[in-house]
Amino acid sequence: MFGFHKPKIYRSLDGCCICRAKSSSSRFTDSTRYEKDFQSCFGLEESRSGELCNACVLLVKRWKKLPVETKKTWNHVVDARAGHGLKTAGRPKRSRIMSGSRMKFHHIKKLQKKLKRQNSDVHSSTSSISPSQSPCYSNHSDRKS
Repeated sequence: MFGFHKPKIYRSLDGCCICRAKSSSSRFTDSTRYEKDFQSCFGLEESRSGELCNACVLLVKRWKKLPVETKKTWNHVVDARAGHGLKTAGRPKRSRIMSGSRMKFHHIKKLQKKLKRQNSDVHSSTSSISPSQSPCYSNHSDRKS
């Protein structure tokens, strides 16, 4: 009947124990079956357990198919989907340092934009007034010499 099907989203309270993803399009799996491969596959120094997202399950399965002598790890995936830490949330945004001439150019561009905006506001507000009602309009034929 309907052409659009809303995909099911599976959620985890703690998130994936490897990448920390808290939502997935497929179910989360218990990690006990894969835990023995975590250190080699993801280059972990500590042991982890909990739920595992399907993407991390597939990485472990792909790692198992690699030749034994391969040193490849998926350590870039570890904690990749974690939220902001306290350190990054409280840090102020760093401003760009500009040279003198670049700063002048930037300042001039800002002023030009501001003037352009003001100028367009003036034109848009007076465009609805007829020329005879405008304060700057002067009809020379009305003047007596």
